[in-house]
Amino acid sequence: MAEESATITDEAIERLNRRRGIPVKWGERPRNTSSSADSIRQFAIGYGDDNPLFTDSEYAEGTRWQAPLAPPLYYMSAGNRRKVAWTDEQTEAMAGGDPLRGVGQYMTSERWAFVRPVTPGIRLWKSQYLDRVDARESEFAGGRVVVLTHRILYTDDDGQIFALNERDYHHADRKASGETGKYRDIKIAPYSDEEMEAIGAAYENEFRRGAERLRIDEVSVGDELPEIVKGPLTVSDIMGYHVGLGWGGMGAGPLKLAYKNRKRVPGFYTKNSLNVYDVAQRCHWEAEFAQELGHPAAYDYGAMRTNWTGHLITNWMGDDAWISRLSTRIRRFNYVGDTQWLRGHVESIDAASVPAEVNLVLEAVNQRGETTLQGTATVLLASADGVVPELPTVSSIGDLPEKL
Repeated sequence: MAEESATITDEAIERLNRRRGIPVKWGERPRNTSSSADSIRQFAIGYGDDNPLFTDSEYAEGTRWQAPLAPPLYYMSAGNRRKVAWTDEQTEAMAGGDPLRGVGQYMTSERWAFVRPVTPGIRLWKSQYLDRVDARESEFAGGRVVVLTHRILYTDDDGQIFALNERDYHHADRKASGETGKYRDIKIAPYSDEEMEAIGAAYENEFRRGAERLRIDEVSVGDELPEIVKGPLTVSDIMGYHVGLGWGGMGAGPLKLAYKNRKRVPGFYTKNSLNVYDVAQRCHWEAEFAQELGHPAAYDYGAMRTNWTGHLITNWMGDDAWISRLSTRIRRFNYVGDTQWLRGHVESIDAASVPAEVNLVLEAVNQRGETTLQGTATVLLASADGVVPELPTVSSIGDLPEKL
């Protein structure tokens, strides 16, 4: 039994624009307040990656990092909030609660710049603000949507910059999205024994370069990355992702904690068919609610697939290389029962730069032949004489791009 959902008004958009650039004050305690070998391993396992660089301390200590290295998007599970003091004008702009309370939210694209490695014993801090507001019309949403771009900076106790992230969220009226039913008629067919055997063979034979150092002279434009498979997606996979990540930024939790959280953010909760309040994000594991929103089944988080592109790239590039940029755009939903094949190829090479750079084009294609994700990445490789790449030099916020 879905409740009436909120709509996007001109007033809400005006209030959002007033909030641009104001640092976010509130934030739930992250899943990981400081990094550890255990939290790094659990995060990698949560998105299905058993790379020993992330999961085996003894192995990782023998690499250039001399410790377990966090996967690229480990930051999603970390980032304490620093205290923020607002001016009177900022306090007024941020008053009145969420202008989009009760409006559905979908992460549609994200862009990352990675500066320093995360190894055990690092306490990360997170600062965030709303950067851009873009109102538009959407066929899926059955009317107006607003796209919000959030800019997030991760630093350590000393203020050293570790990563910069931009994330785009489409906000749409849940009820109108359900009524359009654009995706409701998608059929997720059972798999044949032969199809399941092919998926199993892909898991069994997954390529991982590991300790073998990849040099820039060994790479050519057009080279394909060995593909990996993710799926068929199950609710267990989505729960496993939460084990590594935590509940996410809205602070959901079980039982009494859910009750307390609902008092704080009531717009994040709706009643289910038993007249019981539950989190709106249950569309990721509850088929009934997903169908009310116009979908054939529950579906993944877009960031899950960004993690999968990281898995694809780190398998290909080996232990010594470094991802300096990663960008993904979600093109379609990935439903429970779907299988994604992650692929990529070398688009261009800058062997003259120091360190040498390789630019990749990425995609995820499901069992129906639909492209569900497109992306790009820049990887720093060893030189032709085998010298490992230096990390990006970023000493201040001024060294970072204004827009990723």
